[in-house]
Amino acid sequence: MTRIFISYSTKDVEFVLSCLKPLLDNTGILTWCSGTDVRVAADWERQIRTALVQTDWFIVVLSPDAQQSEWVQSETHWALEHLRGRVIPVMARGCDPCELHLRLGTIQYIDFRANPAQAGAQLLALVNGQGPGMESRTRLPEQSAGLDAPTIIRKTRQADIRLLVELPPGAGVERHHRIERSAIIGRADEADVQIADACVSRKHARLTVLPADRGVILTLTDLESANGTFVNDRRITSEQRIEVGDLIAMGGARIRLLAVDDPGAADG
Repeated sequence: MTRIFISYSTKDVEFVLSCLKPLLDNTGILTWCSGTDVRVAADWERQIRTALVQTDWFIVVLSPDAQQSEWVQSETHWALEHLRGRVIPVMARGCDPCELHLRLGTIQYIDFRANPAQAGAQLLALVNGQGPGMESRTRLPEQSAGLDAPTIIRKTRQADIRLLVELPPGAGVERHHRIERSAIIGRADEADVQIADACVSRKHARLTVLPADRGVILTLTDLESANGTFVNDRRITSEQRIEVGDLIAMGGARIRLLAVDDPGAADG
């Protein structure tokens, strides 16, 4: 039986219980949502994590209130890390998905606002394997575009980056790397960006390339490292966008991002 976890703000409970959950329940899909399925006085976080681990698909209900919900943010972050290709954004009320999580901007949402019946059919087709995969349909809205702007299809998720890596007690060394979708930074021999420092974890952090209307966006995520990852002297606790000039610190290493280039730009 297919299992689906629904993440939503309590302000959107009416949409979930009157529209989304019945649609899925009526087709035999097992749904789990925190507003109805968490037992009173039980360990809320433990139950949510258990449900996430067991789910086949993750639906996040998009709305202005969802953007402000720490629980929705946390659940979505976990899903994007562990359920890639199985995250479905559903638009209940107008908002910018990037404001909830940057990577949600790369996934085309299903819009329930104008035609709920049509949107419901699209959702069921997707979870039943009759629709196109979410990961292959990427979008980032232009700053001046409305919520209903056409989807932008991107084939490349590459970036050429230039780093200045400083390891004590030596001077900085400039390094060049091409990233294909994502790259692991760490001490391990198999790390994409290897940092030879004993205080750096074997798999310390992940760089991720996201397509944008102009060039690419680069984000950094700590991989539960022993000593943490810092950007401009602030420890990061979730995926964070990094830009040219930012200083990344891990262990005894200092890594300055000198340049980020889109190798496919010349082809466009």
